[in-house]
Amino acid sequence: MTTLPKTSGSTSAPSEGKVQFYRTKSASRFGFFMLALLLHLLLFLLIASWVIFESPKPETDASFGAVKSLPVKVPPPVAPPASGASASNPQFEPQPVVVPVTAPIKTITSITTSFTVNASKSLDQAMTHISMPVPQGTGPSTAGLGGNTGAGKSSIYGSTTGDGQEFVGNLYDLQQTPDRKPTQYADDHDYSTWSGLTFLRSFVKGWDMSTLDQFYKAPNPLYTTQIFIPRRASEESTKAFGVDKVVQAKRWIIIYSANVVPPESGTYRFVGWADDFMVVRWNGENVLDACYGGEELDMSARIDNAGGYIHGKWIQMEAGIAVPMQIMIGEGPGGFSGFLLTIQKKGEENNTGDDPVFQLRDAPIPDLPGMPKEFMKKKMIFQTAP
Repeated sequence: MTTLPKTSGSTSAPSEGKVQFYRTKSASRFGFFMLALLLHLLLFLLIASWVIFESPKPETDASFGAVKSLPVKVPPPVAPPASGASASNPQFEPQPVVVPVTAPIKTITSITTSFTVNASKSLDQAMTHISMPVPQGTGPSTAGLGGNTGAGKSSIYGSTTGDGQEFVGNLYDLQQTPDRKPTQYADDHDYSTWSGLTFLRSFVKGWDMSTLDQFYKAPNPLYTTQIFIPRRASEESTKAFGVDKVVQAKRWIIIYSANVVPPESGTYRFVGWADDFMVVRWNGENVLDACYGGEELDMSARIDNAGGYIHGKWIQMEAGIAVPMQIMIGEGPGGFSGFLLTIQKKGEENNTGDDPVFQLRDAPIPDLPGMPKEFMKKKMIFQTAP
């Protein structure tokens, strides 16, 4: 058999040198690829860092989630209300009291012609208790309103000083004890069922002052010669006694006391109106209940209602004879308070509201806008005795 030589087209395995060449070439290409990849990655990181660190910072704001909190603009302070002759009828509770309790507090001095029986009177109802005109507006100084001439601080509820010719008034808070604990008459949020009314009706039967020992009493009394208190925010009472920080402007009473001497003998009766309570006691007998309708404390001392003014019992008085006299005024649900006490002598009475203001010393009658034209600032002056 003849052996043929191998031709160039044979399929025998490549030589070792070629294999090594291809391996070296592949490794070089892989190295270039990796180098290029690293260069691109490095370039990307440099660009990204520049974008992140060189981009401007967004302005900060007070945002919560998607809701941005805008700065709150504080309105400029409101100028205090005008006073004296330049003042307009300034309430809730100054500016005319025509409506809601949202208007500024204002001195209301009007007497209602109708008393609606509603013991659950709310604050806005308090503004319409009395429909007949009572002095409305600002008027003169509070010293004139209270009829006090002492050197102390004065208010429509009295002065901090007296000279023995005035009623001495003490304020009691029916909601707290002397050591500032709640009483059984503390606010129960439902004035129509307030048990304090029951207590007051019981109290005026005998005026046992020891029963008031269970209540917080304002440390300092006030002195006044007349009960002429135009309807104002109830807070003025506690401020006048210096206890507005510890006593709420509701569920309080004030008892004024004095020994009174009539100027001349005759038959008299007290006349008045109140928001909310006023009971007058003369020589141990209740002679006037001028409480707001539905809150009466002694119906036997409430003879009739003429044009919003409540008439009391006729009393025989003797000139020169000193008689103990007490006047209890008070506020129930809060809001606004007002009290007026006048007097009539039999044979000189009328139903126009033009009755003399009851005074213990000759003091100015406040010149308040809104008084009915029939009111001629009459006064009847009694005296006091030790």
